Amino acid sequence: MRKFALILTIFIFVATGVFSENSSGKVDKDFTVARFAEQLTDTIGKKGIEAGLSLFAEVPESFCDDYSINYMHASLLVSAQKASEAEKIATDLLKNNPKNLDVLFLNVMICKQQGKLNQKRSYLEKILQIDPMNSDANAEMGNERMLAKSYADAKNYYFKSFQKNPKYTAGLFGFGQACYYLGDFSEAKSAFKSIISISPKEDIAYSYLAKVDAETGDYESAIGYILKAIEYNPEYYNYWIDYGDYLRFSTKYSEAAEVFSKAIEIDPDYFLGYIYRGGMYEYTEKYDEALADYKKVVALNPQYYYAYESIGMIAWKKKDWKECRNAFLRAYEKNPDNVSYQLMVSACYLREKNQTKNKEFLNKMLKKYDRSTPEYVVLRLYLDGLGDADALRKVHSVESRNLRGKLLYYMGLFYDLNGGTEHAKKLYLEVKDMKAPMFFEYRLCEWALAEYGLEIF
Repeated sequence: MRKFALILTIFIFVATGVFSENSSGKVDKDFTVARFAEQLTDTIGKKGIEAGLSLFAEVPESFCDDYSINYMHASLLVSAQKASEAEKIATDLLKNNPKNLDVLFLNVMICKQQGKLNQKRSYLEKILQIDPMNSDANAEMGNERMLAKSYADAKNYYFKSFQKNPKYTAGLFGFGQACYYLGDFSEAKSAFKSIISISPKEDIAYSYLAKVDAETGDYESAIGYILKAIEYNPEYYNYWIDYGDYLRFSTKYSEAAEVFSKAIEIDPDYFLGYIYRGGMYEYTEKYDEALADYKKVVALNPQYYYAYESIGMIAWKKKDWKECRNAFLRAYEKNPDNVSYQLMVSACYLREKNQTKNKEFLNKMLKKYDRSTPEYVVLRLYLDGLGDADALRKVHSVESRNLRGKLLYYMGLFYDLNGGTEHAKKLYLEVKDMKAPMFFEYRLCEWALAEYGLEIF
């Protein structure tokens, strides 16, 4: 909302004619601050910030101490991320104008860029001492509290920021955002709608209205709002991701896949769109397409081990035990404490009837666990096949619902691998009845039950 905010001060100067013309008292008939500001505005609009900065070399020496010229110069340097150069000018401005709110806030923005947070806070406090309801200072205090996740404090600062100026959209946006994180959805919607009434093409306000409606389960309305955001900013990647998400939550999986494809078109080198589209392909049983997307994810971001997990799952579904094993080995390398990955590697070795490799692998894994833990007991069962009844009792006593569900699946799979069909079915149904798909084994359980013709869920 504050993009190039300091550049906008130049436009304000042009619109209002507020200048301190040639404070030196000397006259240069060919140069005026107003004319220079107009030229600067035009140059920035056509050629960019750097071209605008180059104009300051042409300012006559008689204007080198002019307040307006120096303020514009420092503001533009801040917008160009040249805080050190801006600081030299802003420090002199502050010496001559110690209570000037604009100059104080200019120094706030310079300190923010430089990471001088204590000095920045000092300037903010000076501004609020002079003007407790100052819009910019209260909004920036709100920004600080947002970064600290102190949303209630942030909300209060943002509220102050637009009390004197109800059309101060930066404050309204921060207020709406803080309300959103606090779960005050009605106030959040009111703030974002106020922004739209002031600036009808403000795409980010539409995007947050969509988020609010999605939080309350109104995906149809959320889709309407995100489409408005896309209308005004069609090349913004995250809007297409959000749009796809709302379609996904509406169980419109094929449409969601198409929308995620649009995000991929915008940025084909970012992995997120492939993850989401791969998930939609899975839901619509387009497993080859899903597999291709997950492989693209690991090519773009090898550290994202969840993609290896998804590759392994699809390979398991396709009964490609080697690819499944390799995928879960890669996932294990990235997250070696995950017992699920260890057990899936073991299960693949058993599917491949490679007892030697299975024993080599599990002997290494067992060293990681205390013998009294349920993980150790189940891994040991996959190693030697002994003590299944004791292992099952141990698993049933696990307090963590998530861990218990995972290990119950592997107990069922153990029986499945060893011809205990009825025991396997019973345990798979027990996992399915948990109705808690917070672990990937839940999906494997659904597939196993489907193979047994038990798709009554």
